[in-house]
Amino acid sequence: MKTRSAYTLTELLVATAVGSIVMAMAFSSFSVINQKYQKYSDMSNLHRGATQILNIITRDLRMAGYQDLDTVNGSIASAVITENDDSDRGSDAITITYDTDTQNRTKVKYYLLPCKDTGQCTEEDRYRLYKTKWSKVNGSWEISADYEQQAVADYVDDLQFKYNMANGLDQETVDSDEIKDLRSVDVSILMRTARKHEKDERDYRHELEDNDVNLDGGYIRETFSTTAFTRNLELGG
Repeated sequence: MKTRSAYTLTELLVATAVGSIVMAMAFSSFSVINQKYQKYSDMSNLHRGATQILNIITRDLRMAGYQDLDTVNGSIASAVITENDDSDRGSDAITITYDTDTQNRTKVKYYLLPCKDTGQCTEEDRYRLYKTKWSKVNGSWEISADYEQQAVADYVDDLQFKYNMANGLDQETVDSDEIKDLRSVDVSILMRTARKHEKDERDYRHELEDNDVNLDGGYIRETFSTTAFTRNLELGG
């Protein structure tokens, strides 16, 4: 009579325990790797988004004051209109005007708003960069804007401008009679990730330009800056 070999109950329990430990370690490793992947993926999106925002604003600033030689829209009185908000949670705003061709002139404004105030989201303390654009065609401005409050980017906590003048000094705002002396504009934005990553939920102390405010903790935040040279204003001056 042949005897059949089999696992004992003790061996099965040991195997189950070892398997459970291996599975727990694998899950723990996967969780850590996934968290790191999400973090670096969000940081990559943060940098890519900031680059796109700065390129969009810089492109318009470089065109500020450009006047077509055969324009039918007259001279540009205020190529750059500045708004400085020095409140604890208030961004600057800027309006830029330039010709796109002989018949067409563009005026565009960049500013931040809480997206909850626009009815586009319900999350508290979430800001978006918006853009409003007007057109002047054959000497007449359109009655209404081409578009208002067009969202350019989300999760922008602050937007600041600094104006560099021909005398080497910088200013927070520029008057209409000073526009011809404007040589470049420093653009700074503070952006955050869409989801939280830190576990301690510490508040993030924000001190960009004239603002000083504690922001909600847990998010990854970075400040990005660039300088746009207003070459047309210098030529016009």
